[in-house]
Formats: sequence, structure tokens, C-alpha cells
Amino acid sequence: MGGACIGRRGSRRVLTMTVAALATAGLAPAGPAHGATVRLEPLRQAALLDGGTATARVDVPRGTRWELRLRPLGRPAATPDARRTGAGPRARVALRLTAAAAGRVSACRRSRLVAELRVRGRVAGRRAVRRLRLDPLRCAGEGRPRGAPGYRAGVGVRSIAPRAQDGTVFLGGYGIGGGSPFAAGRRADGTLADGIEVRAVAIEADGRAVLLADAEVQGWFAAVQEGPYGLTDLRREVAARSGGLLDPQRVVVQSNHSHSAPDLLGAWGGVSLSYRRLVYDRTVEAALEALARLQPVTVAYGTADAEPLISNQFEGDPQNPDADDEIRVLEARAARDGRTVVTVVNHSAHATVLGPSNLRASGDWTTSANLELERRTGAPAVTLMGTLGRTQPRDRGCPDAKAGEERDLCAVRGYAAKVVDRVADARAAAGPVGVRPIVDGRSFLVQDLSTNPPVLGLNYVGAPLGAQLSRSITPPWLTGTYVGTTTATLRIGDVLLSAVPGEAYPQIAELVRTLTRGAKGWMTMGLAGDQLGYLIAPRAAYPEPLRRTLFNERGDQISPIDNDNYLFNVSLTVGERVTCSLLRGAGELLERGTAPRDAYDRCASYDDDLLRAPGADIGG
Repeated sequence: MGGACIGRRGSRRVLTMTVAALATAGLAPAGPAHGATVRLEPLRQAALLDGGTATARVDVPRGTRWELRLRPLGRPAATPDARRTGAGPRARVALRLTAAAAGRVSACRRSRLVAELRVRGRVAGRRAVRRLRLDPLRCAGEGRPRGAPGYRAGVGVRSIAPRAQDGTVFLGGYGIGGGSPFAAGRRADGTLADGIEVRAVAIEADGRAVLLADAEVQGWFAAVQEGPYGLTDLRREVAARSGGLLDPQRVVVQSNHSHSAPDLLGAWGGVSLSYRRLVYDRTVEAALEALARLQPVTVAYGTADAEPLISNQFEGDPQNPDADDEIRVLEARAARDGRTVVTVVNHSAHATVLGPSNLRASGDWTTSANLELERRTGAPAVTLMGTLGRTQPRDRGCPDAKAGEERDLCAVRGYAAKVVDRVADARAAAGPVGVRPIVDGRSFLVQDLSTNPPVLGLNYVGAPLGAQLSRSITPPWLTGTYVGTTTATLRIGDVLLSAVPGEAYPQIAELVRTLTRGAKGWMTMGLAGDQLGYLIAPRAAYPEPLRRTLFNERGDQISPIDNDNYLFNVSLTVGERVTCSLLRGAGELLERGTAPRDAYDRCASYDDDLLRAPGADIGG
């Protein structure tokens, strides 16, 4: 239904004509009213969602100025989804919808688009009213997509397989050192058949985006000694090239920590500068591709039990009884027809299906899971590693007697298929991420006194062992014996994502979940933004890792480094400090202030972190 009205503003008359119209049908002209008309051209819903624009023809008397707005019926005129202005007498106007408007159309709500033509000038004629009867909006495709509308999503994928011209590339994860008289290490001898990749997903709402990326490398520092190739450099560059969609605080890149992936850390022999540049450049390319491929989607979140797939290394310890055994899924579905655009999987199991005998670069089970999920859904997938502290994949290996690469592929593909089966359950249970389309993020700099001199020393004197860490030795990443790192918290609808700079113990994610109100879903990205080894918290969890550094599991034999959780831990307090930083981010994003952080009594010991504003980790 529409109408026209005339009012006075000084000596000028203002004509406002409103035409209720649908995106799915041919749209009738407003009809002549005081010499001014507007027509929304006939279009299909699919065309509107692909281009995000509606086209109108305006015809007004010569010498008049006009303003054309497009908004949903019932929404205040002061907040249009599109607006154009001009002068008569005739114009063809393209009105670009906001992502939120496109989402409302795509979600098949019984909502109508309203075109308002406001003409200012001397308009002759009498007052007239034109009324139109229109049908409700109908969905394109079968059924209504299940998910929250008002988002756009895109995905980018690049291979990071080492090339012949990249020189020597060592694989990381087993033992320590490489390429020295004391430790031969594992030089990459080609690439396992399923490849090795970096995958990125961007999710946008109302002109603001978050970007999540997973690089299939053993680890990646926030800043490195070889040049501007650290994760912090990458976050800044992607944001700078995003056209205003991204802030570096909303860019999170993790390592998948495959023990058959290239060693960007340097602890197992390292990689050449050429290969380091390749990984950096390909990650930037994947991120920008994800932004370039943004399309209107609905976003859904679901979970499924994954207990049979997870092994807890300290299962008998009462201070470390549980592992994060829930698979979580974020799925973006095309707004116009409900097809899957990208599936984001969050699972907490080390990428260690392949053992130390494998010498081919591989992302381990995560590469195979992405490919298998893509085969089943017809859309790309991005697997994000969760809380990797003391958790390993269970039920791995190949049931048939095989050898070499055939055996290795059988093992990783077999475990990946089990993961994807559980992902199918999570997808089936998925529902909207919330009523309001929103994405946001905060990142923070935290600094802690190192209590592990041997690990700290590898930054300076690790070269003879072939274990020269590439981590930057300049502030804020290393200031004397203080180690600096980064945490990040992102929000997608009512789903909260915590990004931790290492292999977090499950207690960290569980505490964030317990003390945070207002979220309806949780995800964790491990080894994100930096790699500080194991993040152990609370302090009560330390005795068993310490014991297992010296003795075997039963405790009846001396077994040096039977387990490396304590050895690769830079500080006795860094786990708790990271926990408090994540609680700070949760409070800010969920509009609860300091309440989540205040609820954890240990955080008072780390109030010095509050002196640094959000974004201090990227120079903000």
C-alpha cells in the first residue's frame, strides 16, 4: 500500500510518494502524481541478491530536486537501506542494498521493500493517493534456509606446497633440531597427495567483516627475525587491502600445527626465506580472495559429540580429567537458495595422524577433512584447530596392511572421514547464530615473565642444534625476559570465538564459556596470532605435565621428556594471563564490561594488562 502527501515548508511544498513493492515480482509504476513518477523495474530475487541492487526510473518536472530511498516496510524512513539524490527531469537510478537488507530479502521474511520518492519544488496539481495490492514475498528454491540473515561470506584457498626453487624445508613437530651434526631433522621430500594449503573465510555484516584463516604449517610467530613476515605483519596488510571492511583486530590467522608441516618456527631446522615469503604471500592472497567472493548468506551454528575421536594424554589425572570433545560448525548458506557456501569446522585434536616416519609435507587429517567435506557438500570447508593442549586424535591408523604414501593417505583420510561424519551431525542440528546480524572483534597485547630459560635461550643460541627460533627478539615480543603475545576475541552473531596464541589446555576455553553470559555458541582457535607452545591453566593443572617430563605414564621408570607439555611452556602464569585476556574480550564484545574477567579471582594478579588498550598488539 502506498500514498502521497503534500505539506508546507516555508514557501516550498514537499511531495513524498511511497510505493510498497516486492523483490520477487514485476513492480508496478507509482503512477502520475503531481507530475512525478517512480518505477522499480521488474527483477527476480536471484538477480537482486547476486548484484545487491534494485533499479528505479524517476520522472519529475524539470527544475525539481528529488531523493529516492529504499527501505523495508515498517522500518523508520530515517534509516534507509539505499538512498540516491538528483535533479529532474528523468533519471535511471541503481540502488545498492546493504548486506542487512539483502539478508532480509533472502531469509524469505514476509517483508516488503518500500520505495520513497521525495520531490522538492513547486509541483502543480491536486493531492492524490495511489494504492497497490501486493503478494507476500516468496522464497526462491525449496524451503527456508535455516540461519541468521543479513550476512555475507566468502572463502579463499591457496596451495602452500614447497616448490623446488624454495630450497630446504624442514618438517616440524617430533624431537627438536634439524640440519645440524646433533640433529638431522626431517627434510621435506615432496608433498603428500592431498596437498598442503591455507584457507580463509570472511564473514561480513553491515560493512564490517571478520577474517579467519588456517595455514597448514607447524607454527608461526607474531613477528619474525627474517623480516616483515610475521602474523602481525600479515594482519596489518590484509586489513589495509580490505577496502575498509577489516580492522587488524578482526583478522585472526592460525597454524594448524601439523607434525608433518613446514617448520616456520625454526625449532626443527626451519625453512628457507623463499618458502617463508611464499606462505606469507599465499595467505594474503587467500584472505583477499575470501573478501572478493563475499555473497549474501545466512549463518548457522551447530555442535555434535566427538568424544570417540579425542584422546586425553592425562586422562587419569584428577586435575586434567576432560578434553574438548565437541565438534562445532559455522555454516554459511546462500541467501537465495540455501546451498552451502562454506562450512567452518572447529575440532580439538592434534594433526598427528602421520607419525615421524613421514617425510612428505602435509596438513595431516585437516587437509583431507576439508577435501572430504567439500566432496559431500559441494562447497569449500575451512577446519580450525581448537584446544590442542594434551589432546590427540583417537582411533587413527589404517586397518589394512599398507606401506609408504599409500599407508599415510589411508590413515589421514580414514580419520578425516570420521570427523566429517560428526560434522554432518552438527550441520543437521545447526540453527541461526542470533537475531541481529553482527560481527566484531578485539585483540590485546599481553606480556609475561618467562620462567623457561632453555626455551628462551633458543631465540639466541639455538643455531648449533639446528633449533634457532625465528621469533622476533625486539619489543614488545621480547623485552629482556618478558615475552609478549596476542589474544583475540571475535563475535559472529551470538557465537563467541576465542583465539589463543598456543596449544591451550581445555580448561581455558571451558572457563571462558562458564563465566561468559550472552553467548549462545563458542569456538576456539589455537595457535592463533602467535605460538608460545603449551598454555597450561589453571596452575593446579601443572603437576602432571611436570611429572611426565621426567617419568613415564605409570611413574615407575625415568623417561626424560616422556611428554613435552611442560618443556614447551614459556611461563608458569602465561596460561592464566591469556585466560584473563580472553575474558576481557568476551566482556567487551558482549557488552558486559569487566564482569567476566572480574568473576575469575586470578585475574586481579594481571591488572597491568588492562593498561594496554585494545589493538596494542598491532600498534593500535
